[in-house]
Amino acid sequence: MLSQRDKLAEESFEDRVIRIDRTRKTVKGGRISSARVVVAIGDRHGRVGLGVGKALAVPDAIDKAIKQARKNVIRIPLDGFTIPHLIQAKVGGAEILLKPASRGTGIIAGGATRQLIEVSGIRDILTKSLGSGNVFNRAQACFAALQALRNPQELADLRGTSVPAMLGRTVTDGYDAEAQAQVEAEAQAKAEAEAKAQAKAEAAAAPEEKAATEEVATT
Repeated sequence: MLSQRDKLAEESFEDRVIRIDRTRKTVKGGRISSARVVVAIGDRHGRVGLGVGKALAVPDAIDKAIKQARKNVIRIPLDGFTIPHLIQAKVGGAEILLKPASRGTGIIAGGATRQLIEVSGIRDILTKSLGSGNVFNRAQACFAALQALRNPQELADLRGTSVPAMLGRTVTDGYDAEAQAQVEAEAQAKAEAEAKAQAKAEAAAAPEEKAATEEVATT
């Protein structure tokens, strides 16, 4: 079941057209032109999808790619705003290496890999292309690497231990931490507003109580 954050994210996916390949096929009646489009979508908060669409017209191919990408959306386990561990994946001749980076490093990537990483919401990461420069295969390899990432909490549960005991530190999703901080700030602001309203009501009621007390005393 999707969380409330995931349901809201589905309505605000950003899409990026990574590659448009045009092809022509010669048949008996002439030449038929078609297009193959690779599209990445993401909510910039840890969810990302990749899709490929083929059609005679480019807009139709883009629509097909976006629909397929929505079906392939995955949630990336995050350590702050980077990935939890080093990962490497290969598709065809393309091979991509993804490595965690410290806060403030930014996205060290280019081409298809950068497009995919940006819409995913990962803010700090080091990447390296180790094989073919084919854009389609690079995008697929990067997505495969993101799919292969393991959640430290799930891994700790399988080993019958805790994340701090396994890694020597806690691992927190940066966006979950931001959301929690926002909820706490809103709750604190609400409590302060209620306290101010109550204090104002008490201050307004004080003169009336004093006047009533003085009236009783004089009688």
